[in-house]
Amino acid sequence: MKETITSLEIIEFPRYTTYAGREQKIQLSYQLFGKPLHSAPIVLVNHALTGNSNVTGEGGWWSELVGRGKCIDTEQYTVLAFNIPGNGYDGFVIDNYKDFIARDIARIFIMGLEHLGIEKLYAVIGGSLGGGLAWEIAALKPGLTHHLIPVASDWKSTDWLIANCQIQEQFLVNSKQPVHDARMHAMLCYRTPESFKQRFKRSTNEELQVFNVESWLTHHGKKLQERFQLSAYKLTNQLLKTIDITREGEEAFEELQGSSTHVHIIGVDSDLFFTANENRDTYRQLARASSKVTYGEIRSVHGHDAFLMEFEQLEHLLKPVFDPDSQESRWKVLKFGGHSLSNGNGINRVLDIIKHKVAAGDRIAVVLSAREKATDQLEKLLDLAARGMDYHIEWDQFRTYQQYGQSEVDLSAEFAELSRLLEGVALLGDYSARIKDQVLAHGELISVRMISSLLNSRDVKALMLDSRKLIITDDTFGNGKLIEGLSRENTEKAFAALPKGHVPLITGFIGATEAGETTTLGRNGSNYTAALLANFLDAEELQNYTHVDGIYTANPHLVPEAKKIKQLSYEEANELANFGTSILHAKTIIPLLEKNIPLRILNTFNDDNQGTEIKASSEQEGIKAISVIEDEALIVLEGRGLLGKVGVDARIFRALSQHGISVSTISQGSSERGIGLVVKATEADLARKAISEAFEDEFQSRDINTVSIVRDVAIISIIGMDLSTFHKPFNALIKNQIQPLLFNNAVTGKNVGLVVKKSDLHKAINVMHGQIFGISKKINLAVFGHGQVGGALIDQLLESVKSIETRKGIHLNIFALANSSKVLLKHSGIQGDWKDQLVKSGEAYSVQDIIDYAEKYHLENLIAIDNTASESFVAHYPELVQNGFDLVSSNKIANTLDYTFYAELRDVLADHQKTYLYETNVGAGLPLIDTIKLLHLSGENITRIKGVFSGSLSYIFNIFSEQDLPFSEIVKQASAGGYMEPDPREDLSGNDVGRKLLILARE
Repeated sequence: MKETITSLEIIEFPRYTTYAGREQKIQLSYQLFGKPLHSAPIVLVNHALTGNSNVTGEGGWWSELVGRGKCIDTEQYTVLAFNIPGNGYDGFVIDNYKDFIARDIARIFIMGLEHLGIEKLYAVIGGSLGGGLAWEIAALKPGLTHHLIPVASDWKSTDWLIANCQIQEQFLVNSKQPVHDARMHAMLCYRTPESFKQRFKRSTNEELQVFNVESWLTHHGKKLQERFQLSAYKLTNQLLKTIDITREGEEAFEELQGSSTHVHIIGVDSDLFFTANENRDTYRQLARASSKVTYGEIRSVHGHDAFLMEFEQLEHLLKPVFDPDSQESRWKVLKFGGHSLSNGNGINRVLDIIKHKVAAGDRIAVVLSAREKATDQLEKLLDLAARGMDYHIEWDQFRTYQQYGQSEVDLSAEFAELSRLLEGVALLGDYSARIKDQVLAHGELISVRMISSLLNSRDVKALMLDSRKLIITDDTFGNGKLIEGLSRENTEKAFAALPKGHVPLITGFIGATEAGETTTLGRNGSNYTAALLANFLDAEELQNYTHVDGIYTANPHLVPEAKKIKQLSYEEANELANFGTSILHAKTIIPLLEKNIPLRILNTFNDDNQGTEIKASSEQEGIKAISVIEDEALIVLEGRGLLGKVGVDARIFRALSQHGISVSTISQGSSERGIGLVVKATEADLARKAISEAFEDEFQSRDINTVSIVRDVAIISIIGMDLSTFHKPFNALIKNQIQPLLFNNAVTGKNVGLVVKKSDLHKAINVMHGQIFGISKKINLAVFGHGQVGGALIDQLLESVKSIETRKGIHLNIFALANSSKVLLKHSGIQGDWKDQLVKSGEAYSVQDIIDYAEKYHLENLIAIDNTASESFVAHYPELVQNGFDLVSSNKIANTLDYTFYAELRDVLADHQKTYLYETNVGAGLPLIDTIKLLHLSGENITRIKGVFSGSLSYIFNIFSEQDLPFSEIVKQASAGGYMEPDPREDLSGNDVGRKLLILARE
């Protein structure tokens, strides 16, 4: 089909009303290039400030990108370009430019599309002002375009841009040569100081006796003055400073986030108008809710105008959109942790996975950690050497393990360098952070050397890439700060030079300064290395292989019932990383978020596992996980004299930052009379000293009373929870005798954190996990007495465990079974052979032993069940309640002892928010006592209770009146049948009836 290049076509809108309410005639002109309209996918190209619709062909301003055989191929696409009404290219002008904003032009373009019968665009692309108009179009009509490609632009005009536009307007309104002078000024913002320096180098034009930069600016001023009208410049400058898709509220941005449009943001690293940082922020904001967002960056010294100059880079960024079939498969970055690389099954599994990926045709880059516990071992060797102790046994063990019996793998150079470093440390008796980084780096260097050699022996072409040649940092040894530009450039050059078909193996964790000195990225930094490489390579996915199946709703070592999470958003994963999830590094998420690269957590040892996927947004909202940070300390600042003073927290942070102390959690009252903050346990004393020094004057004036430390605390963070539902797990904690020391809510309102004593951590996280994730609530029972009633109850409970769990979501677990002399303890629960086990394994005990056992195993939701008739055991009720037990009892004695005990027991129950249930005391289990309580609560006055109060006596006398049996024989039968108290005299004497009447009277 013949390619189309049309001359200007005109659409007229006789009565267009602007957003300012001004009505006027609008003339919209356009040109078409490439395939005839409606015969191919349509690409709308928006021109920039002084551009026009002549996109390609003779005099086309973007001919390097648009045209036959170009990136936007006019043999495949229909290219449509509108002129901004009033730009003068078609002779139409607008004098009342103040009545127009960018959104007006976007709406006019949409009206033009509707006039042309275009319902769907393949792409909208534009640079600078054209990109802003593209944002406005997509916001006004979400879903109109499949791809939105703003280049060197943003969805809003920044303060800096608005200020420059204001200066431009002053030139345009007041200058004698308005277009000429405004253009000269604008060129300073379109380019950069470095661009001018490279081009002009302070050279002069000898003929004109001026600097060449002056001549160049004058030339551009004259050139624009010759072709561009003043009214057009005023209008487009006004449009440039009024870009804002949220002008009528945030809904437009949110709708765009939720639309089907794929957004490809392209920034320029040196742009002074629409800065790369602003572009990245926009990307992050969109990427939180949508995986259909990418960010690419042109690297150039030329600033804003780079989108009209760096065509090769721009084509590379646009090719996946406009020629997806020609793209070489993207890299997949695989990262293997230390557990995965352990000797034996671990290292063999890694080799198999890599070989399988290569055989499947995947384009992979592999990042390796140090093997097993190499980093810890190297730290120990350093410590031994520095203290002058003999480290050679540990050194030999390290070498033997790392060599793995593979004598053909030459590690001599790495071992020799390590030996030299350790000898130097031993000689000096100390080491610097610089030396420590050099030593620790060898863990990864040895790992990569070993795996690359073994892969090559298995016919996989592997080569070693030392990340010190790729990742450049500052000289903060131990936690090097990335120098991104150099690192990106090094990585791209290194990967471009790779021999085809080879698998690069990269050392994780380590980098180097610009001077070539070894640095490290912090512990767990191999994850960060992998994320950075994925970002620099624009990878398809980062696959992080560990020794677990993914990320769980809680640490499975603390919570056996924890469930694997299938999917997380970047934001949720970042929170988990910040709050202690060990398989995520807090810095890992950001590089992936910038490029919308999914992260998958996989298990090296489980082929059937899909792991946990982390991407822009997760399919399910709600609470995702409970994360824990241990080994913390709580600093409490208290002082009544601080009431009304502002900025106390700022002074605290300033004091701590001067000592390099970071705060994990902070909470304070609005009056600032009390502030609690959490720091690492190892920094607690230094933190208290720093705060005390900072508030020395307040101590002297007694405005501050104390700065105290609560040691051995842990932070529990509930990712995805808001305060509206926090009462449920909070109440469960209180019920289990766990008092949070401090809690706070994230700014987003979607994460709640609380601080507890470390001794309460295990129980706290299990209680909260069961409450939050709907896992069967575990009730731990201690049963006292196993006679006829008690034994029948135990058997009944054991038989009903599964059905109760299915119907009620409650798992009943009998962890203690006791008689008067022995107890059988089993935290996982006793089974049906309990009678035999009690005889064989039962031990002498005290009630305190059972309390201690429950505390040792962090058992939650405790209930003590009293099936005895023992007065001595009843005396332990308050003790059990005080230690977190609810009470269930068939023993009437507790309710019929002297009133002082009766009242004190209820006070203890109230103080500890515990329940005492004794419905079986009266009425053979019928809900008599509960009914009386409800009647009282409803305001009824109970004046009399009538009934038969002894089922035992009724049974005996009924039999006695009907059968010719001795009274003693009937009593024996009743006792054997379980109808009487353990001591029949209690029934026969009337004591049992008396107790029941007393119980009812006290109710």
